[in-house]
Amino acid sequence: MHHHTPRTLLSQPMAAEETDDPVSALPPVHRASTIFLPTLARLKSADWRDRSRPPYGRDGSRAAYELETKLARIEGARQALLVSSGLAAYSLTCMALLAPGDIVAIPTNGYGTAQQMLRHVFRRFGIGIVLYDPMAPDTWNEAIPSSARLLWVEAPGSVTMEVPDLRRLAGWADERGCIAAIDNTYSAGMHLRAFELGFHVSVQALTKLQSGGADVVMGSVASVREDISRSLSETRHFLGMHVSPDDIYLVLRGLPTLSLRYTASTEASLRLAQWFSERKEVAAVMHPAFAGSKGHENWKQYFTASTGLFSIAFGAFVPTTKIEAFLGALTLFHFGFSWGGPTSLVMFYGKDSACAQQLENSRPGAGCIARFWLGLEDSADLAADVFNAWSSAFEA
Repeated sequence: MHHHTPRTLLSQPMAAEETDDPVSALPPVHRASTIFLPTLARLKSADWRDRSRPPYGRDGSRAAYELETKLARIEGARQALLVSSGLAAYSLTCMALLAPGDIVAIPTNGYGTAQQMLRHVFRRFGIGIVLYDPMAPDTWNEAIPSSARLLWVEAPGSVTMEVPDLRRLAGWADERGCIAAIDNTYSAGMHLRAFELGFHVSVQALTKLQSGGADVVMGSVASVREDISRSLSETRHFLGMHVSPDDIYLVLRGLPTLSLRYTASTEASLRLAQWFSERKEVAAVMHPAFAGSKGHENWKQYFTASTGLFSIAFGAFVPTTKIEAFLGALTLFHFGFSWGGPTSLVMFYGKDSACAQQLENSRPGAGCIARFWLGLEDSADLAADVFNAWSSAFEA
């Protein structure tokens, strides 16, 4: 049997035999709390676990089933579950898999809000939290207790964009009976085969690339293990987690163009990365596909593509006022959280930020960080915007 590529899966509707509804490019949106069950026998056999025929609106819809099925097939998972955000994907995973006394290991370069969530919420329930450096394998045994229950990985790192040796990390966890979970948002589940590398759980913020319109907040959790999948599903159900069918429709509408949008700004981002690397004010360029970036060889080994997200670190000697003047002079890059949408964005992290301090430990002399997302604007216009802003701040 031929296995279709993610690009084909993204564009095809569910097969006719998989649904009782008429087949179209996109499924209908059913806004419902009560779902009428046609017979008493159907009522008596109703089971929330049957995701293809949910008995109540909170349990899903045809659109939810289609999106979850597509996400699972693209990642090669047993199942994928929708949640309200990428952060909710982290919290669901931790609630489903951890118990009082368990230890969770989180990477130093991971999603900062997830780290805060673990410290501020899960620590209250008796969960132990340790930090480890994913780029330093020689330190893992010392940093992570052998009794750790859950190991989180993010690739590339959230701001500093390092790519660790993913197969080695997943294998290290598996040897110790530790569940390995990865934030696979950067690859959109298409360009990193996380489960083939040994990971047990994959979470994504569908807010970013799958949505593509910067108008939806949503996340997903996928797994290949039956026991983990069952625990995730039960925990989501009994916590009453629900995603709006209208939001699901918007993500489904964005999927057919995902593979095109993913690489639309790759070349432009690499040209800008090269340009920044030649500026004396820049201490480091952090782009997984850019030679010289930390973990670049791992990116080449494990990923099949890169997108238009990268960061630069300014030298610690560069006055913050000049950096802020450069960023403030940009007209096409807007200040804003998240990335993956049609509009270019830039984020600023000062010297006192956790990611800048962590980078300075491994790259002495690095200071403030700027993270760029290249949207769907003309690449020549974006480059000109950067050049002009740089000139006004540093060459005036």
